Amino acid sequence: MSSRATITQFFDCYRAHDVAGMLALCAPQAKIDYVPLGATGSAEVIGRQIWASLVEAFPDLQNKIVALHASDTDRAVTAEVVIGGTQARDFLGIANHARSFSVRHAFIFQLDPQARIERITAYWDNTKLFGDLGKLASV
Repeated sequence: MSSRATITQFFDCYRAHDVAGMLALCAPQAKIDYVPLGATGSAEVIGRQIWASLVEAFPDLQNKIVALHASDTDRAVTAEVVIGGTQARDFLGIANHARSFSVRHAFIFQLDPQARIERITAYWDNTKLFGDLGKLASV
């Protein structure tokens, strides 16, 4: 499988709320670094916690891949993805007000020679996320 196919499948699993499927695409020692959350560690532990919390708090959670760019070596992929959903439970200390969010994300994936994900680094605008969900005071 190519690196682009792996990442496309990863987001297909994410869209289906298939956390086990997402993890199956990762190498055994895969790491994540979700920069805005300050969450770094094992995909098996930290990734599973974050992804399961997201699909629980946002039962209609969706994503749309806007762009994928693979390196010449096929060992790195950047992805621009819009993720959104409607809150149904408290999340990240944000009380549930049944509000929706839609936030652009930038992901950097590093893959091993078998096209398994070794590292995921993600960035997004927490101010936009929190504002969409009603956490920030209006100015």
